[in-house]
Amino acid sequence: MTKPNILIVLTDQQRFDSIAAAGYPHMDTPNMDRLVHEGCLFRNAYSPNPICVPARHCLLTGLTPRFHGYYGNAQQPIADSGIPTLPRCLADHGYHTAALGKSHFIPVTEHHGYSELRLMEELPTDVEDDYYARYLRDCGYGDIRNIHGVRVPLYHEPQDCFVSEEQHGTPWLGREAASWIHQNAHRPFMLTVGFIQPHPPWNIPESQRGRYANADLPEPHPQARTLPFPEESWSYQDDESSAAKRAIREAYYTSISMVDDALGDILSALDEKGLTDNTIIVFTSDHGEMLQDRGMYQKMTPYEGSARIPFIVRYPRCFGAGTEDTRFVDLMDIFPTVLEVTDLDYHYKPAHEKYTLAGGSLIPESNMAGKRSRTLQTSECYDGRYRWVMARNDRYKFIHFYRGGHEYVYDLLTDPGESINCIGTDACPESVVQELRRAALSYEDELGEPGRVADGDFISCINNEEGEEPDCYSSFDWNNGDKFPRWAFMAFQHFGRLSGPEEARLFLDEFIRSVGYRGGKEVLRSLPIPDEGKLLMREAFVNLGGDPADLDAVWS
Repeated sequence: MTKPNILIVLTDQQRFDSIAAAGYPHMDTPNMDRLVHEGCLFRNAYSPNPICVPARHCLLTGLTPRFHGYYGNAQQPIADSGIPTLPRCLADHGYHTAALGKSHFIPVTEHHGYSELRLMEELPTDVEDDYYARYLRDCGYGDIRNIHGVRVPLYHEPQDCFVSEEQHGTPWLGREAASWIHQNAHRPFMLTVGFIQPHPPWNIPESQRGRYANADLPEPHPQARTLPFPEESWSYQDDESSAAKRAIREAYYTSISMVDDALGDILSALDEKGLTDNTIIVFTSDHGEMLQDRGMYQKMTPYEGSARIPFIVRYPRCFGAGTEDTRFVDLMDIFPTVLEVTDLDYHYKPAHEKYTLAGGSLIPESNMAGKRSRTLQTSECYDGRYRWVMARNDRYKFIHFYRGGHEYVYDLLTDPGESINCIGTDACPESVVQELRRAALSYEDELGEPGRVADGDFISCINNEEGEEPDCYSSFDWNNGDKFPRWAFMAFQHFGRLSGPEEARLFLDEFIRSVGYRGGKEVLRSLPIPDEGKLLMREAFVNLGGDPADLDAVWS
């Protein structure tokens, strides 16, 4: 029998409730719908760590951050370069392996077993390392710095695209992947396609604007921020108008539909080469996006909008068409599933026997199920004082925040917005609270950050005798879930090719042009950015090499 191919399509920051055929009719996603109709939809899929770098390395290695070393988006090499990776296992057994688009490896060109890298990263530091940046340069757009949208301080603002829809990164990647499939159809392959969208910023081409203008969009879950998140803060923009908030949701959903269009090119290439049924296709995302649920944005949180992800597998030999699976699954289950389909052994080198895959095969009645529980899901994020751990069953979710030692249990059946803590109430039996708490402790002890459990309990950063938490809290540094995170005022994109003043000039031009279709400087002046944020941006702009008077002129 011909070796099966493997295609992993990984979007960035896509919520679980963003595919029409999965029961969310406000979406325009015919190609994702096709995969739902022809494959198996996993209803309860989660990111093991809902932030970019750790989630991607959980998929790559099948291991938790304790082993690969990424608890957050730290800029450091993998903890052990000898860790078996999925592409390396396949490459060692005759597969041609390639990663196209976003990989978020450190260093950026680290291949981890991929034979080819055609990168399109969010913030490339050098044009020569980035396939897409070179493509734009060759098309005459070498001066563009914010090639995926302006972050400072427009991270969550709908904005214009500086190139045509054809040259936008998402359609480009769809074409690039389709071309790659045509070029490599003659040999067994593993292809990972990493879309940046719908990760912000949302730079929408003119031809795509208005795609959701008349759609009946769901309203976000009401504000329900609790410690360690501040109940009130300008950075969350709670008072923003409903029209402005809807525009953000429209831009987010448009980004997903653009990915869907590109996915159509990839699926068509498989069809044209007669490879579709002999390819195990996995469609998923690294994490979700809060999208105003609970009054929050971004990922990094243990709530459903952030941690729960779409997950579809199409492979007719093992998964029935149009089926659904309600078991808990996560990104670490992909590695053992592919090993079973390809009939490969994980421990093919004695030096790697110290590692044990954390997940298990998703194939029904698999003989590679591993130790993975399908009735319980755990997730984690960060190390140090910002860390949290989550455990949930089919109804209840337990969360422990190390920062302050705060604990919550939510009844997801009656409280899908996760707004009412039911610890100590009749809404949740104490036995359930303790069961989930023990599950979280067990996870931390075995697979989580070392040194987090002692004497059967969490070691948290809690109140001192004066009732203060100087080591746990400081102003404006807990920036998870807000619309204006602190770093977003300082993330100036440049390639280091020009002088500081020249880079600053390019930024100001793109800053104003990015919202030109909405009114340019008048829109920028109307943005609800407080003086604290403007001062951060001003300092970073000066460090870039700009004249502060030029930036001040934008606001005045």
